[in-house]
Amino acid sequence: MRRTGPIVAAAGAAVLAVASLAGCGSSAAADSSPAKISVSGAYIPLPASPAEGVAYFDIGNSGGSADRLVSVSSSSVQSAVLNQSTTTSMHTVAGVDVPAHGEAHLARGGTHVMLMGITPAPKVGQQIELTLSFQHTGTVTVEATVQPMSYQPPTTK
Repeated sequence: MRRTGPIVAAAGAAVLAVASLAGCGSSAAADSSPAKISVSGAYIPLPASPAEGVAYFDIGNSGGSADRLVSVSSSSVQSAVLNQSTTTSMHTVAGVDVPAHGEAHLARGGTHVMLMGITPAPKVGQQIELTLSFQHTGTVTVEATVQPMSYQPPTTK
């Protein structure tokens, strides 16, 4: 007497297991796609003095891997530093994490870029080029518009 039922069932289960693992592999590969960084809404409120200004912007990452903003530079400023504000203090941060399929917001009362020694003195409507350096993506250049000091960006959420 031949017993083929259990063998056929075991073979079928093995085929399903391999197919499931293959599907997991392609899904995992999609999740490990490189970071795809975009920057929007860059602005600089008109500073009271060109000695110091602040830049804000939103960073989007539509890729499957996280990235990190590690520095900002501009030929229009002597130096640019990533900072974090709290209710009572402000301190330098080493970078800003941008999660996979996520966002990071540099905004009033939080993370921002301090701009020291802006030349020439900024005027409302002027564009100041900022070069953002990311750990994995490399550099992204954006134009930040100088806005009135009281400017509030539109909310998208």
